[in-house]
This record gives sequence, C-alpha cells and structure tokens, in this order.
Amino acid sequence: METEVSPRSLNPLRNKILHADIRFGSIEDGGRYEGEASQNSCLSQDSTPPEDAAAQERAAEMQMWWDEAIAKNMNLPDGYQKVAVLLIKWADQLDELKTRDEALELDAVFRKEFHFHTEIVELNVSSKPQHQMNRHLSAFVEKHDGPNNLLIVYYTGHGVYREDGKFLELTGSINPTVKKGFNNDARANWDKAEEALRSEYVEGDVLTILDTCYSSNLQKSGKEDTRTFELLSACAFDSTTASPGENSFTRALIDALKELLQEFEDRSFTTFHLNQRILLNPNRRDTPSQLWFRLKHHERHIRLAPLKPEKERARKPSLRHPPKGYLTLRFALRDESLNREQIEYLTRNLSKAFNNKALVGLRRIDWLGLKPARTTHFGRAALAMFAIAQWKKFVKKRREEMRQNRRVDEINIPVEDVSMEETLHRTESTTSSPTRKRSREDVDEMPGAKRELLVTPQFQGSPPSPPVSDSS
Repeated sequence: METEVSPRSLNPLRNKILHADIRFGSIEDGGRYEGEASQNSCLSQDSTPPEDAAAQERAAEMQMWWDEAIAKNMNLPDGYQKVAVLLIKWADQLDELKTRDEALELDAVFRKEFHFHTEIVELNVSSKPQHQMNRHLSAFVEKHDGPNNLLIVYYTGHGVYREDGKFLELTGSINPTVKKGFNNDARANWDKAEEALRSEYVEGDVLTILDTCYSSNLQKSGKEDTRTFELLSACAFDSTTASPGENSFTRALIDALKELLQEFEDRSFTTFHLNQRILLNPNRRDTPSQLWFRLKHHERHIRLAPLKPEKERARKPSLRHPPKGYLTLRFALRDESLNREQIEYLTRNLSKAFNNKALVGLRRIDWLGLKPARTTHFGRAALAMFAIAQWKKFVKKRREEMRQNRRVDEINIPVEDVSMEETLHRTESTTSSPTRKRSREDVDEMPGAKRELLVTPQFQGSPPSPPVSDSS
C-alpha cells in the first residue's frame, strides 16, 4: 500500500496562530539517520556553530587565493575550461508545480551572465522516465566531460523519499486528486540516475542542484578524492521545500547568483559563498539549504565565475589528458591558517621549483585544505611544562642581570657624594654573599659566637689600665 504525500504547495496551517506549551523532560542521544553526516559531509551554516562557520569561510577564501595565485604563477587555466549545465524538469502537462518560468530564468542566468553552455530537457511518459533520465545524463557526460571541465545538473519538481527502497524518487505529481492516466508513471529514481555522475570514469567536477523535497535524503558518498562532486540541496533531511514563487529555492538561487556576480565581478566565488548567500535570504530562513560533498571529504569547493571568451581561454594550456598519478605532500606550518601574502609566496616559489614542468609532467597543484595540527593531552602537558621551564629560565636570567647592574651602580658612585660610613657599608655589601645585600641591622642580630670574633682578645675580662705618666 503506497503512502500518499500531500503536495508541498498545500499548507493547512497557513494563516493560523499556534499556541504551544513545549517542555523537555529529558534529552537522549539518538541513532544516526542512514546517509547522515557520518557518510556525507554537510556544510550547512544554519546548523554550524559560529566559530566553525567562520573557519569554513576562511578555508573557502584560502582556496580561492590559492587557485588564483597558482594559475598566475604556473600559467595554468584559471577556473574551468568549459562549464555545461543540464536543467531537468517534467513536461508541462505532467508538471504539477509549474516550474517552467523559474527554470527558464535560471537557464538565462547561466547562459547569458556566466556564458555557460545550457540544455533543458523535459521528462515525459512516451517511454519510461527512468530510461530518459539515464540517457540524458549519459549523453551529457559524454559530450561535456573533461579533466578541466565542470558539469552542473539541476532538477526542479516533486520528490519523495521511498523508505522501502532507500532512494529519492522524482515525480511529476504527488497530489492524489490529479493522479490520472499517465501521471502515475511520471517517476524516476534519482539515486540510480546519479551513478552516471559518480562514476570513476568521469574526469570533471560535478555540481548537482536539487530543488525538490527530501533532496538531502541520499545514500552515502563515494570514496574518490581526485575531483570535487558537490550537492546543493534545497532542504535538509526529511524536509520539504516551497513551490515556485518568491519563497522558492530556485528564486533564492537566481538572486544569489546575480548578487555574487556583481560583488565578485570577474573573480570566482565558491559554492560555499553561494550557499551562504542563499541562507541569508529572509524568505528561506525556515527552510535552510544544504551543501554536501558527494565524494570523499576534503575542503575543496567548486568555483563559479563567468567564462572568458573562447579565444582568450584557448591561449591558456588545457589539460587534454587526465593525470595518471597524484603526489601528496604535507607541509608542517607555524600558523593554523595562511593569509593572501603567504599563499602568494608559496605559489610563486613552487612555480620556480617546478619551472621545468616537462621533466616531471606537472599538470596542476590543487588546494585540498589546511587542517590544524593534532595535539594530544600528553602533548599539551609537555608543551605547558616546556613553557614553564622557559619562563623560569628567563626570569632567573633577568634577576641576574638586575643584580649585576645594581652592583656596578653601587661601585661607581662618586666618593664625594657618600659619607665614610656609607662607603664602608657599601664595601661590605659588595664583598658579602651575592644573593643578599646585608644591612647594619643584620650584623647586630648575628649569633653571639660569631659576634665574639669582632672583639679584640686583650679587651676581654677587665677594662684596660689607664696610661702611666712619666714622672721622674
């Protein structure tokens, strides 16, 4: 028995005032949803602590600086050599949500503003939509794939997550009142179709954009880390999203692309910045978009920028053949992050080191992320002990310097400025123990055995006899 899902355009609570008394009795740890963050790496700023979001933004900036600097210093392509966009929707007679207008507007932005190659395909029921979806994706990859290319696949329409099969199903209609005739057959398995994009034979980067309900309910990612495959999802796990209109994800996506295009001008921005801008849209606060890595996690995001004219792109060398090996080096750095000047210095000197690229066949140097050094409890304790020891050593040295300076000052005081008593006293002090300046009171308080040494022997017993006068 199939469970019917009400269309996302219907909201029975619209224009209602809810009075709720919500209380928590306890909080318990729950199990992870299959395909959750343990398998995919979610980068949604909505659920990320502020300090983590700032670190992610810093990482995105460092990647942009690196890519720009390495392209300039090593005469490599700056950005992608080619970007192709495939927009998928249902035929108008099957499309319950009426997505045509927004899909056409998004197509115009990619084609006219970014100069990307765009294609729009409409799924129908003349044959199985699953076969149509598979065929369109396979042909798109075959035609536009390349080691320095980007493939963007966008879908808009209904979506239902099938718990029994654990897959996302794309449908033209889910409203039982209009489910007549061929509308029942307007459905396709997205997880199956996506295999063409996740294949190990694909060389280029891939960005999928899904404006549909339950678009984050996907199976675990692949293991490949030699390219970037990201998913920009309209909503989170087990969530729905708004229909076409001012509150829709596609509307916010179009506005964000236009804003970032003006802000960055001819420079590139990352998918992190794109998702961040969508999240800031006040119409999308209740349904935050999500950014996912669909392959092995690293910090490298896809970069978007208007393509330069084809003649200008032809002057730059392109990667006609895919790399056959990847050399991974780890640089131990002093700082947790790098600024733009430090990155420029690194890329400039790396370009000098690999100036004779034909010798080693260097194709490019990709930024995969900068991670903080791992510090154990023992390591932190050892570091603290070392710091304390260094501080004690510094304090002892400073005390010795202060004592030496004090002794020099006392010895160099002019004689006319000091009385005889003070001179004797300072002389005694300089010849005494270097660890303590002895005073007159200290001498008076010394034990009797030591004070006896100061008495002349002939004066012991009775006082001395008076002098005898010479009288004849």
